[in-house]
Amino acid sequence: MSMSVSTRRIVHAVVPAFLLAVSVGQIYAFTVFSDPIARAIAPDAESAVNLRAQVQFAFSLGIFFLGMGAAFFGKIVERNIRLSTLIGTGLFIGGLLLTSLGVRMKSLALIYFGYGALLGTGTGIIYISPVKTMMLWFPNAKAIAAAVPIISFGLGSSLCTLLYKGFGFSSRLFTLRFEGFEVFSIANAFVVFALFYAVPMALSAMILRKPKAVQQTFAHTLPTLEFSYLALARNTWFLRVWLFMFLNISCGLCLIPLAKQLMATIPAYSDGFSTLVLTLMGLMNGAGRFFFAWWSDRLARRVDILLIILGISVGVMACSFAPVLLALALVVVPACYGAGFSVLPAVLADHYGMTNISKIHGAALSAWGVAGLVGNQVALPVFRNWGLAGVAALLVVGYGLNAVNVMTLRSKK
Repeated sequence: MSMSVSTRRIVHAVVPAFLLAVSVGQIYAFTVFSDPIARAIAPDAESAVNLRAQVQFAFSLGIFFLGMGAAFFGKIVERNIRLSTLIGTGLFIGGLLLTSLGVRMKSLALIYFGYGALLGTGTGIIYISPVKTMMLWFPNAKAIAAAVPIISFGLGSSLCTLLYKGFGFSSRLFTLRFEGFEVFSIANAFVVFALFYAVPMALSAMILRKPKAVQQTFAHTLPTLEFSYLALARNTWFLRVWLFMFLNISCGLCLIPLAKQLMATIPAYSDGFSTLVLTLMGLMNGAGRFFFAWWSDRLARRVDILLIILGISVGVMACSFAPVLLALALVVVPACYGAGFSVLPAVLADHYGMTNISKIHGAALSAWGVAGLVGNQVALPVFRNWGLAGVAALLVVGYGLNAVNVMTLRSKK
C-alpha cells in the first residue's frame, strides 16, 4: 500500500529533519559543560578558573568546523543525502566519545579534536543535509520548510540542558561512584549523550529522502547550472549575505556562550533562575527561527526580514545596559540570532534558485565557522575588562554595522 504525499512528506522529510537537527543542536549547550570540564581536568580549584577560557575554546573550534563542514560537504549533500547524513552522524557521535576520553585523560588536545573538529564537522554536515530536502517537499512555503530543521537545531540545546541539569535523575545517570567521581561524571555525560543521539540519527539517515518528482517553482534570477566557489567569492550580493551572517553570528557568539557567566555577575539571579533562562534561550532560539521564517514568507521582499531582525537585536541589547534586563536580552537575542539561520536558505533560493542551493547555503555558512573563532574570543577579554556593559556596547555596535550592510544588500539586485 503506497503512502499519500502528505504521509511521505512527514516520514521522509519532517521526522528525520527534526530528529537530526535536535540532536546536533547539542553543540549550543556547551556553556553548561565548560565549567565541569575545567574542574574535571584541572589539578586544583584555582587552576580550574584559569582553564575556563581554554576549555571554552573547544566551543569556538566546534563552530569553526561546523561552518567548514557545511561549506565543503555541500557537494556530497547534493549528490547523496543518505551518505552525507551517515558521515555526519559518525563524526558527531565519534566527537562526543572522543570528548569523553579527553576528559578522562585530562587532555585539552583530545577535547579540541573531539568536540571541536569531529563533532563540529559532523554538526555542519547534518545541519545542511535536511534543508534542501524540506524545501523540495514543501515548494510553496520554503522558508517555513527550511526553518523546521533549523528550529529543531535551536531546541536541541534546551533538550541537552534539561537532560544534563534539569531532571532529578541526571546526577545518578552521569555519575559513577569511583575515586575522583567528578571526572567520571562529566565524562559519562558525553558517553550517555552519544548513545542517546546515535539511534535516532542513524534511523533518520536511512529514511531521509528527496521527492522523486521535483516541481521547480522557484525563481532563477541568476544561472545556477554552472556552480563554482570562485564565482561565488566574486559575487557582491553573496559577499554581503556572507557578511550579514558573519556579523550576526559573531554578535550572538559574544553573548550566548557567556550567558551563564554574565548572569553570575547579577546577585538577583539565583541558580534556578539562571538555569531557567538558559533553557528559555534554546526555546526562543527555535521559536525565533519559526516566527521570522513565517514572517518572511509573507513579505514582498524577503530580504527586509534581515533589517527587522537587526533592529530588534539593537533595541534589546541597548536595554541590557540596565543589568536587571539582562535576562530579557538573553532570551530575545537568541531568537534573532536563530532567525538569521532560518531565513537564509529561502533568501538564497529566491536569488539563486534551487539547483545548487545546498552548495551555496553551505558556502554561506562558512561565515559561521569564521565567526566561531571571532565572536567568543573577542567577547572573553571584553567581559573580563568591562563586564556586562562592555559586552552590551560591543553588540550594539556590531548589530548597527550589520544593519548598514543589509541596507546596502537590500538595494542590490
